[in-house]
Amino acid sequence: MSEASATENNAAGESKFDPNNIPKPSKMLLLRSERDILINDMVREKAKEEVKYCFNTFAEMSKCQQEHGLIAGLWKCTAENKAFKLCMQWAFYDEELRDSCKNEYVQRKREAVQKNKEQELENEIRIKVMDEWFRNQK
Repeated sequence: MSEASATENNAAGESKFDPNNIPKPSKMLLLRSERDILINDMVREKAKEEVKYCFNTFAEMSKCQQEHGLIAGLWKCTAENKAFKLCMQWAFYDEELRDSCKNEYVQRKREAVQKNKEQELENEIRIKVMDEWFRNQK
């Protein structure tokens, strides 16, 4: 899109925000911190919450620790704790879960980028309107 056509579109009242300009999830590059920290955290949380993964072992471990107390539960609930850790290890390396978390994260990031671009456009319009109003006040 050339600058002349962009100016014509803006003059015609059309938005300069283009939703097609947002990168697709498969094309977005992730930062190392996103890949190594944020997505791993999402994998852990999903593995704890979803019945398909480690929800049952997490519930058993939590119940045991509640019955015996947190400190005593460390010794008395070792079987449940080991089962939960093993399940989390399995879920952590599950490619399907990791891919779904990555896609969910990229989708959230994409929505945030879109929202920020829309907000920037709204702010530019507000500034232009305020500048015009101040000029008319003089």
